[in-house]
Amino acid sequence: MNNNKIDISFILPTNRQHSVYSERVINNINSLNFNGKTHEIIVVSPEFVEGKNVVFLKEEGNNNGCVKAYNDGFNISKGEYIFLCSDDHLFDYNAPLMVEVLKSNLFKDRKYKIACFPTNKHGPCQLPEYCNTSAIIARYPAFERKTITEELQGFIYHPQFKHHYPDNWLGYWLHMQGETPIEINRLDMMSFMNSCIKIHDEYDENVFKNLIENYKVNKNYV
Repeated sequence: MNNNKIDISFILPTNRQHSVYSERVINNINSLNFNGKTHEIIVVSPEFVEGKNVVFLKEEGNNNGCVKAYNDGFNISKGEYIFLCSDDHLFDYNAPLMVEVLKSNLFKDRKYKIACFPTNKHGPCQLPEYCNTSAIIARYPAFERKTITEELQGFIYHPQFKHHYPDNWLGYWLHMQGETPIEINRLDMMSFMNSCIKIHDEYDENVFKNLIENYKVNKNYV
């Protein structure tokens, strides 16, 4: 990690029209209440993107899904805390307070410093029934950097996934480790475009089911 410390790295994968999607998210992030915290916005995209506090990372191709982009973005990030973005969701004005949540007594005795942003003012999303658990999907997680480097083998999301279901696996895995994910319901993210991409869903769900089955013999995150 670069010695030029940053408090929060936002990682924003996008392959869609900048003026409609990522530009709006970048402007939203830069308008948040950081209360003195520093931040960077790592935009991973096939097309060049620039803007205030933006660090651009070129993605080869435009149909790869977001998982590799999140992992690649993390590898060039400087932040002590990592927030994941979507190019069709906006953060609550006080979203940077998630850092204080991860430093609070709520996480003092937890091994994995990961808290989740809920979306659109609705409660947690349960994992599929075939998981045979009451655990929830780890939607839009925020991480302390050390958790990724020391506990998750250096990956934000399992690299076998392409787009959907990696947050299912993170939620399932954390639950099986004894630390069911926590959503912070006063810091909701809000979608501004109904634009869910599902072309990789069948592949990703099969990866998820295989990881669940393999957990019996391999309990590592990756």
